[in-house]
Amino acid sequence: MNQVWRVWATSWLALWCGGLASPALALDFREVYDMALRHDPTWLAAQSESAAGQQERVLGRAALLPRLDYRYTRARNWSEVRQSTPLGETTEDLDYSSYTSGFTLTQPLFDAAAFAQYREGRARAEAAGLTLERARQALAVRVLQAYTEVLYAEDEVSLAEAHRRSLEEEAQRSQRFVERGEGTRTDQLEIEAQSRIVEARLIEAEDRLLDARNALRALTGATVISSSLAPLRGEDIDVGDESMTLDDESVTLEQWREHSLAHNPELAAQRSMLDAARQQFNRQRAGHLPTVRLFARSQITDSDSENVVGQRYDTDSVGVEVNVPLYAGGRVVAASRQADSTFERTRHELDAATLDLLADLERQYRMTRSSQRRIAAYRDAVEAATGRVEATRRSVLGGERTNLDALIAERERYEALRDLARARYDYLLAWLSLRWQAGVLDDGDIERVAGYFG
Repeated sequence: MNQVWRVWATSWLALWCGGLASPALALDFREVYDMALRHDPTWLAAQSESAAGQQERVLGRAALLPRLDYRYTRARNWSEVRQSTPLGETTEDLDYSSYTSGFTLTQPLFDAAAFAQYREGRARAEAAGLTLERARQALAVRVLQAYTEVLYAEDEVSLAEAHRRSLEEEAQRSQRFVERGEGTRTDQLEIEAQSRIVEARLIEAEDRLLDARNALRALTGATVISSSLAPLRGEDIDVGDESMTLDDESVTLEQWREHSLAHNPELAAQRSMLDAARQQFNRQRAGHLPTVRLFARSQITDSDSENVVGQRYDTDSVGVEVNVPLYAGGRVVAASRQADSTFERTRHELDAATLDLLADLERQYRMTRSSQRRIAAYRDAVEAATGRVEATRRSVLGGERTNLDALIAERERYEALRDLARARYDYLLAWLSLRWQAGVLDDGDIERVAGYFG
């Protein structure tokens, strides 16, 4: 008998998990993820932000490279020249055009601020690349969460509809009993009350389904209809399925923590930003230091001043320029203190991010370990609840139990089916999230998860 109930429960589970989806037309998880790569605004914004961040490397390096400037001026000048002579003061009005054209090439020889800016730009560019990788991995988790939320909401609707049909059959059966004088009005009222509750739950489930579809639509940019997603295969996730185990039993939580600290792109990006903040402090502090640069200049001047009206000079010069800052009104000290505070803030943000990540890592680790036991427990609960429904119905016919007992047993069976679905989806999500928090989620993991839908 137990084997019969197991087969019945498994068939029922496969029916409502599969819904009305057509495998030939349904989108699987990989396809939905690819759509999100093209349309998700958060991911597209992360790409643009990373592209902007990569330019920090170029901006930082530019301060160390040669700089070539061209200067050109042409002007019309009017001057009144007064000059004292033995014969008295003379006045001369000058009306002339002046012209200057020249190239100047400079190369920093010693500039501590520019070198710190170069290192700061390099650190910011590294952080931008790591942040993009973190966003790519996070997208897979967000898509799986939205995908399974739609499937779970569809499961809830399917279960509520099945429960409603079951109660309708109970109502018809109760009506026949009353007509034969074997039932009571109380039984009918109990069924009616349960039907109203199930109807309310169905309305709530339909609302949650709409919300879940809207969330998935925001990620993919596509309208997701009721039969467009490949469902989770009925028997693919089982407690004895080693292929669905993320980590080997020999891998401890402490080892996962060490792996996350070494490879998680979010922490690596935070460390790069900490280095950038350190270089920013060095750059501001360098405001006290002298700068030395080499210059080469080629310039043509014509009538550059009143004394050389009508004269043209072609001048080439090469030299070294030294600039020694003496006093800047306290700007250097204030900027250094500000940069130091920014460094401390970034350091504390790194500590906070590390603690949050390790906490979530442990949560996902526990979830992957406990979900298989939850799935096994809920499978047993579905089997037991199914057997209890039939046993209670026989007891009602024998006068040993009331109709309310049968309704409660029926409700608990549907609740067990719903909880089993939630446990299966939670397992997959924890499976992928642990890889994400460990910093090793790749396309192979996405393909592996996609293989469990269809």
